[in-house]
This record gives sequence, C-alpha cells and structure tokens, in this order.
Amino acid sequence: MAKLGDVFPLVRNGASIRQTDGATGIPITRIETISNREIDRNKFGYANIIDGSKYKDYILQDGDILMSHINSEKHLGKVALYRKQGNEQIIHGMNLLMLRANPSVLFPPYATYFFETPAFLMQIQKITKKSVNQASFTVTALKEIEIPLPPLGEQCRIAAVLDKVSGLIAKRREQLDKLDELVKARFVEMFGDFKLNTKNWPVASFDEIAIIDGNMTTDYEKYANYPHIGIDSIEKETGALTGYRTVAEDGVISGKYLFTPKHIIYSKIRPNLNKVALPKFYGLCSADAYPILPIEGKCNRIFLAYDMRSQFFLDYILQFCNRTNLPKVNRKEVSGFKTPLPPIELQNKFATIVEQTGKSKLTIQQSLDKLEMLKKSLMQQYFGG
Repeated sequence: MAKLGDVFPLVRNGASIRQTDGATGIPITRIETISNREIDRNKFGYANIIDGSKYKDYILQDGDILMSHINSEKHLGKVALYRKQGNEQIIHGMNLLMLRANPSVLFPPYATYFFETPAFLMQIQKITKKSVNQASFTVTALKEIEIPLPPLGEQCRIAAVLDKVSGLIAKRREQLDKLDELVKARFVEMFGDFKLNTKNWPVASFDEIAIIDGNMTTDYEKYANYPHIGIDSIEKETGALTGYRTVAEDGVISGKYLFTPKHIIYSKIRPNLNKVALPKFYGLCSADAYPILPIEGKCNRIFLAYDMRSQFFLDYILQFCNRTNLPKVNRKEVSGFKTPLPPIELQNKFATIVEQTGKSKLTIQQSLDKLEMLKKSLMQQYFGG
C-alpha cells in the first residue's frame, strides 16, 4: 500500500479562468467534462484563449487524471483519464483536481480503475465536508488515502485486463444506443416531421386519442407490494424503468396513481417533461407523473410514447412551464396537445418494429450485464473491498 500523496507528486486544482458561452480558443476543462467518467471533448469550456503560454503549467499531459472534488456528494471522487490526441492543448480548469503520477511507481490507468472501487469511494465519504448546496474534500485529506501498489508490471497487466472488459462494455452500450437511434429514425421515416406534418396526416387532440387516467389511491395496505415509480426511475432517452422500489419500501405517503401494463407513465414536472415510460406491470406512480391510457383502436401506446418523447411534443409543453412558479403541466395543457395521427395500422407496424428491436436490445443488455458483473468481480479480486 502507498499513500496517494507519495505516488502522485502533483495534485492540484486548475487555473481560475472565466469561461463564456460562444467563446473559442484553447479548450478548458470543467466539471461536466468528466460527467461520464471519460474526457468528453464536447463538454469543454472556452475563454477566447489563443496563446496557451500563460497557462503552460496547466496544460494537461498524457496520463493525467482529473477528479471531481467539489460537486454533489454522489459525484465526488469521479475520475477520468486524459489521453492526448495529436498536438492538442487542453487547459486544466477550476473545480477539478488534476493528479499526475510518478510513472516509475504508478501506472495511471491502474490508478484510474482503483478510483472506481467502493473501497476508494468509501474513503472519499470519510473525508467529505458537506454544505447546503454541495460537498467537497481537500487535497491534503485525499493524499492520505492509500492505494494498493503491486509491481509496475502487474499494474500494467491488471489495467490491460480491465481495459479489455471495459472496451466490450463500451461496445455493448454503443450497440444499445445505435438501436435506440434506429428506432427514432424509423419513426421519422414512417411518419414524417410532425411539426410540419409533412405527410399530411389528420390532426387529433390528445383527449381524442388518450385518457389521462389520474385517479389517486390512498389504499396503501392493498398496494404496499406494488412497484412505486418516481420520475427519477424513468430513463430520459429510452423510458426504461430502473431503480424503483415497492410502495412499502419507498415509504412515501403522498398521493399515488395506479397504472397497468396498458398505460403510459408521463413525467409532468420540469425538467423531465419528455420522460415517458411504457410499463409492463401493474404499479403506482408518484403525483409528479400521469398514467395515460391510449384509446384502443385510435392510438397505439408505443406510437404515442415516441410522439410524447419527441421535440415536437416538448416544444408544445414547454410553453406552459417556462416560469419558475409553473414547474408542472396540468391535465388541461396536456389534453390540449394536437398531433398528426397516422392510421392505426401504421402505428401498429411501428410498434412491431419497436418490439422486435427490444428483443435485440434484451440480448445485448444480458451480455452487458454479464460483462459488468465480470468487471465487478475482477475489480474486487484486484483491489479488494
């Protein structure tokens, strides 16, 4: 074992530079740059800096590790490994720590994997100081945390194994993303641009094709073992339902709406106004969502879910809740939505495509789950905890 301060001779915050929208020049890191545990080059900031000589001490080097140390508590300790591309220059900005390893004793990719482990993140919790809006830890406290330090060759071997598994995981996730994009493309191909109604479909009001079935229940004993869906349980892009608990486990005593496998669950609160789920079970959802029941024979629920996830629907609904004192939309506003309505046969055809794609996604997801379990097992083997 070795203290981080002994194997990272340089640990510091970045340069204090005021970044502005619309600026150009040399990219500058910010908290969002590592939000997905990788260097996202689409999330740099800029300050019209053309000559980087003034900030030469803050130019990232290949193998530097960026770490979040001022953030909401759940994001503290999040890291990303910087791999230089060509002759690029990137300035290390404020609110991310930069850790530069001693390459004679520590292989940076190995350390990056260690920083993902529960053992490390538990240590971060112990040194975290909380305030009202954010949490943080100091460089001094970070340097006291210990890292397992096998010989350099073994570190390289471990990193290579984990790189291979991580690469397969990334590939599976990319496959899932591509399938999602394929379905969106098929929607446009089949139905056209709804904003312009390029295929001249008849237009229907929302209340002609669906019912906002928002009847609250207070019979908690009867439904205690039903899944309870909050808006945080709905994945924004796909509508997948994850991380939910039963009504009893959640312990929420506020109003809840009953839904069935025939419903759509729609988040009615900003900024989640295009979160739309297609449940496959009976359950209850929070008062921040509406269960919506498409009218059989007029509207296919899968078609309607994709319509409500679209920018067309979002643009309509945002006009009612752009002000701070109006964070939600009500039934009247949702019911007033007017949409092109293709024939039910074409809606059903699209639904079949979605369902077939879903089967492919399930196979990929099962492979992804196995790979993530393998990685977790290997991490425990290499780092303990």
